[in-house]
Amino acid sequence: MLREKRVHPRYSHDEFALLTTAARLSRMPVGGYVAETSLAAARSDDPAAAVADYRATVKALMAANGRLAQVGNNLNQLTRHLNQDGPWPEADLVRRLLSHIEASIDGVDVAVAQVTSGR
Repeated sequence: MLREKRVHPRYSHDEFALLTTAARLSRMPVGGYVAETSLAAARSDDPAAAVADYRATVKALMAANGRLAQVGNNLNQLTRHLNQDGPWPEADLVRRLLSHIEASIDGVDVAVAQVTSGR
């Protein structure tokens, strides 16, 4: 389908940063992300709810991304400690860390599935 109509939205620096992050997480160019999400809302029976759902999903992705960064930092610290021939950490600590990693990955997987299914 040939798209002949254009709109030219303007964004603040912070808003554009949010769009860029959401588009990157969705593996889409920013323009494509803006087009797809706005069309998904427009096609919805309740456009306001559709926009709120996307916003909540993007926030969930950003929060999960932050948690995964923290977990990665913890893993780097643990690896450095183990490479220095320090004593092995308590098994319970390792289990809790791995559980946190799995929960974070699950959260990202759910959010990504929501974003990608909305295309």
